Amino acid sequence: MGIVHRVLRGLPTSIDVALRFQPAWSGVLVVDGKVVRVYDEFARLLDRSHYTEDELAWRHKARFLCGIDYGSGDLPHYDLAETESKIDLVLYFRGLKSIHYPLKAIVCDGNPSIPVAARHVFGPGIIVQRCTRHFLQDLRQLLPSEKEQQGERALLKSIISQIKQVIEAATLEEAGAAYLVLRQTYRQYRHPIALAMYKRFEATKDPLTAHLQYPKLGLPHTSNDIENLFMQLAMRLKLIRRFYNFHYARSYLNAWALRRRFTPYVACKGQRKYRNGKSPLQLAAVDTTGIDYLKLRR
Repeated sequence: MGIVHRVLRGLPTSIDVALRFQPAWSGVLVVDGKVVRVYDEFARLLDRSHYTEDELAWRHKARFLCGIDYGSGDLPHYDLAETESKIDLVLYFRGLKSIHYPLKAIVCDGNPSIPVAARHVFGPGIIVQRCTRHFLQDLRQLLPSEKEQQGERALLKSIISQIKQVIEAATLEEAGAAYLVLRQTYRQYRHPIALAMYKRFEATKDPLTAHLQYPKLGLPHTSNDIENLFMQLAMRLKLIRRFYNFHYARSYLNAWALRRRFTPYVACKGQRKYRNGKSPLQLAAVDTTGIDYLKLRR
């Protein structure tokens, strides 16, 4: 294990790779954070009587902050942070800016700190697309139980369906037509849960429809890319369970991300079939011929 740690510590970070190879990224970043279990040696010094078991458990969890360049599938910048707070995200976006990432738009879940941090670092002109899938999941959490109100549940589901037609429409014109139908339905069906759903939609309709407002950017309307990435990472972390300390976790995650950046795609389908046989860095216009990422050094 000592040999492994020494090798991992010497590998280049995302900033080192960017400065050396200068990839040509699209500027559309799908970004999120994932919980990683890391032992916190200072947690044993806490007075357990002042904390719940859940609070003590969260002391042993860090956040892997990562973004995927939508055009290439590359991982321009990633880092391990203690939390997913605004200050951690500001530091993440500062790191992204230091490698001259041409950020135009971000795609993220409902964490309000992500767009705030991105615009704080890159300026107010950054376009934000909120994941429509996460938003619809949040609306479904408002539905009453099936046993209590079956009839009302069906009507509320129809409103969610109409909201989905707006935010996942193929064009802005189709979204506008579906929006008129939604407003008419809302006026006819004055229900407190329907009111809550409609208010949530009205408060976030602009970031939910950014992919329609800026068609030239080709924005995805979900954060599926980063979710799929984290699913692959979770399968690896399941075998490790928990890192002994923060530094080991950061080194491992950096090595895992490097491996992914240099490994060619083999199972892309549909519109992304062209990616097969090329690595994310190659798709970002980097010539990786003959390069062994394990032999790269900082």
